[in-house]
Amino acid sequence: MLFKKKPNLYFEFLETRIRYVVTDPQSQAVIDKAEIQFETKIINEGKITNPSLIQNRLHALVTEKKWKNAKASLLLPDDSVVIREEIIPGQLTEAEVKDYLNLHMGQSIRSPFKETSFHHEIVWQSETEKKVILMLYPTATTREFEAILTGANLDPQFADISSLCLYRMIESNNDIKLADDNHTLVFQWTPTHTTNMVFNQNLPKFARNSRNPNVFEDWELTAEGEWLWKKDQQSLLGEIKETLDVLERFLEFYRYSVLDGKNGITEIVLAGDFSYMEELKENMENRFYLPIHHIKQVEEVESKYLPLYGLSMKQKGTNKTKRKVVKEA
Repeated sequence: MLFKKKPNLYFEFLETRIRYVVTDPQSQAVIDKAEIQFETKIINEGKITNPSLIQNRLHALVTEKKWKNAKASLLLPDDSVVIREEIIPGQLTEAEVKDYLNLHMGQSIRSPFKETSFHHEIVWQSETEKKVILMLYPTATTREFEAILTGANLDPQFADISSLCLYRMIESNNDIKLADDNHTLVFQWTPTHTTNMVFNQNLPKFARNSRNPNVFEDWELTAEGEWLWKKDQQSLLGEIKETLDVLERFLEFYRYSVLDGKNGITEIVLAGDFSYMEELKENMENRFYLPIHHIKQVEEVESKYLPLYGLSMKQKGTNKTKRKVVKEA
């Protein structure tokens, strides 16, 4: 008798919700997706506030769906990740690079975290030097999420952040053509926060995130998981203008402080869990002389589930772009 394989599970933990996507382990098709709502905050400023409540609710879901020991992956909060560029000795072999980075982490390589986990990519090298992109994560956060998944009788696999998952999905989308020399901004807007991450040479180059401290004063989250603006249309347009003012300052900072005025953002990819996305896109098109791409839906997956859909693509290994190491002649 053949035993049916457990599905693959992908989770995102939000202020008052757990969002999940489930895929078939063979076809990788999405077979389920939903949100679990809580009456109290479970995440505050990217940190878990009530781990036992989350674990107990997840355990109940796993029992109900018969998912015990299923493989589970998750999205970390984007603002828990720091991007760094570092120059390291060129004579290091591929196998030695991680050991070197571990040895110098928190010393010559600055990290804001007491304990740091990281992912690295070599993007340039000569005989004497290598340039690496580092994505730094707080080890304590990843351990806490891993403990919750394990306590709910799931098998933790890997973690990622939404901006990287969206870019992975964009790479596989034939409607948006990405060039290596582009500076592509993935701009996510939800009522709780905004996230900006710029990609160049198909790698993250720069990121900045901000949270909305007044979210529950201005917005209402319905039982269906939809954000509704509590005030009038004019004040909504004012909210959009204020956010785009901040975005404009980000674009200027990236052009002049990161790229020394030699280049700038070449396109913006718009995503997020926002009920008024068409108004936002129209305002952006009227204000910024840049291509604005809005990913609304992929297959049967609505926009708010797209980061988790991109996370599932990491499992598939569907990145089209092979990372290139530029060598100096």
